[in-house]
Amino acid sequence: MASKRKRNNKKKTRWIRLFLLFLITISILGVLIFGKIPPPQIDEPRQVVRLPMPKISYPMLALIIDDGGYSLENFNKILALEKPITYAILPEAPFTREAILLARQKRQQVLLHLPMEPKEGNHVPLERNMIRCSMSPQQIKIIIQNALKQVPEARGINNHMGSKATENLPVMKVLMEVLKKEKLFYIDSNTSLRSVGPLLAEKNGVPFARNEKFIDQEKNVNAIKRAIRQGIKKAQKEGKVVLIGHPYAETEQALKEMISEIEREGVRLVFASEVVG
Repeated sequence: MASKRKRNNKKKTRWIRLFLLFLITISILGVLIFGKIPPPQIDEPRQVVRLPMPKISYPMLALIIDDGGYSLENFNKILALEKPITYAILPEAPFTREAILLARQKRQQVLLHLPMEPKEGNHVPLERNMIRCSMSPQQIKIIIQNALKQVPEARGINNHMGSKATENLPVMKVLMEVLKKEKLFYIDSNTSLRSVGPLLAEKNGVPFARNEKFIDQEKNVNAIKRAIRQGIKKAQKEGKVVLIGHPYAETEQALKEMISEIEREGVRLVFASEVVG
């Protein structure tokens, strides 16, 4: 029995060796036929590509309050709204410096409200240092530079009156030269439909925008609100709009009542510098 068991064990061992030899032979043949077995691939970490956030654009309404520096009561009330509003301040008004400081404290934007000759000059009170069409280029430059010294925080200039001066090519050429040199933008108050300001600003590479409407020509709260609504529609249609008002009690009241409506309509109040181009 023992010798029989030994013979069976030898037989099993032989078959195992033959099977292993067969596997080795098959492996060698596979390598010879198909080449080297490639090493297992390790997945490299994927690079995360960050797509730029889509630029969200909103209709923009830039509101400018003219005649800053004449008085402070309503000026202060409009500042208290704490919304982005641009304040155009006269260079030699009774409260010029105070108006500038108040606007700066509220982090509001300031323009130089530059006095310029109107057509109706004999019928309205005029500022002492006003740009007139009869002046030489040098005189005009001196007036602008002195005015900028009075309102050093100014980011740009808009015209006070100026229905005559803004139509005058030589006058406006000088203004654009100064604006370009000082890196200031220009808001045409649109006191004349024939103003050459926008044309010359574009030609000289001066950022500019044009007033769409004086919202308080009629000093009535409901009329002012209607004018603001017209501005909202313009902004929604064209992407941006400039409106000009004044520090009147009626304007302050209308603005206070309209702020939430402006925002509900998806229109954003912005500084004047955001709508120039």
